[in-house]
Amino acid sequence: MKLFLETQEFDITHHVSKKIKRISLVLESKSKITIKTPPKIKAHELREIFYKHKDWILNSIHKVPTKNKFDFIVGSKLPFLGIKYPIDFIHDEKYKNVKVKLEEDQFIIYYNSQIHKEYDDFHDGLKSFYKLNAIKIIDPLFDTWTHKTSLIPNQIGYRFAKRRWGSCSGINNISINYMLLQFPIDAVEYVVLHELCHIDEKNHSKRFWNLVSKYMPDYKEKEQILKRKMF
Repeated sequence: MKLFLETQEFDITHHVSKKIKRISLVLESKSKITIKTPPKIKAHELREIFYKHKDWILNSIHKVPTKNKFDFIVGSKLPFLGIKYPIDFIHDEKYKNVKVKLEEDQFIIYYNSQIHKEYDDFHDGLKSFYKLNAIKIIDPLFDTWTHKTSLIPNQIGYRFAKRRWGSCSGINNISINYMLLQFPIDAVEYVVLHELCHIDEKNHSKRFWNLVSKYMPDYKEKEQILKRKMF
């Protein structure tokens, strides 16, 4: 099926499954849309579904993310712990904020098309997902490495940062960029150890790197992983 919005042509594919509970639209590219529905939705109803979401479609195709931002649109995937998962969008009017969940090996993004029209709405939803999982996943890593090193931080916090994966203050408060969870777990562990070692040595001196190497001899391999951003 081919449909038009503001002179732009879209190829519409209908994907039906008993496992699908709610109608969702996926922008496979700037001109291809998959409409996923339960079996009760018939092909002749796709036109109505398509035009019901026209504002979201037009807004999305004109807001392709810039470099180093997550792409929620064109055949995109989102990384988590070193694996890139496909995205599915589900429109649900009960959501006041974009909700991101990892379910059955894919990211499900729940949104309200009447409210969520800006790229930042979706980016904020993703950041909330990462922050919540950082507490669940990285906190236990700190428990493990503080036991191994006897280096105890005063406080551990998680926040979003554009240029740093972690930091350690003069009073040994450690901050971790929760977007670190895009990388494999061993790279995450390296950042945890790196910041703990700053408790003993604030600068990147030879003594500091010797300390890191003492606990993680292959730390340079982890550093290389962190230089290859997955978004």
